[in-house]
Amino acid sequence: MTRDKSAERAEQDLRDKHDRQNEQDLEDEEDEQDAFDGLFIEPQTKAELTALRAANRELVRINERLANAVEQRTAEMLGTRDKQAQFIADVNRQVRGPLDAIIGYSELLTEDLTSLELHDLAHDVEKIRSAGEAMLDLIGALIERRRLDGG
Repeated sequence: MTRDKSAERAEQDLRDKHDRQNEQDLEDEEDEQDAFDGLFIEPQTKAELTALRAANRELVRINERLANAVEQRTAEMLGTRDKQAQFIADVNRQVRGPLDAIIGYSELLTEDLTSLELHDLAHDVEKIRSAGEAMLDLIGALIERRRLDGG
């Protein structure tokens, strides 16, 4: 009888172990189902569930690659924007300075030529001053436009 009882006990232990494993499998499936809540796909077989898990892992990898690419591109764009801002500052300094000098010198020449009654020459120098001011206004407008555009 002890042999029958030990055999029964072993069989009962196996059934209990099998029941616990089934309960664990059901819990795992419920966890997996929670992950798929709101989706229209409900896995019907273990193969479908395995395929969905593999597809989910691939989507996670793709998402990580895309996030890294976005981060890298953002850094590149910020670097480009900084370079553009530096270029604008250089243009502002290197072009406006000489233009201001040309305009100022042409004003002095116009006054001197007018006082010497060289009106034809004074008129020509006035054209230089006027063109310089127009160019200065154009550069100012371009720089302001760039600032408004976010650079």
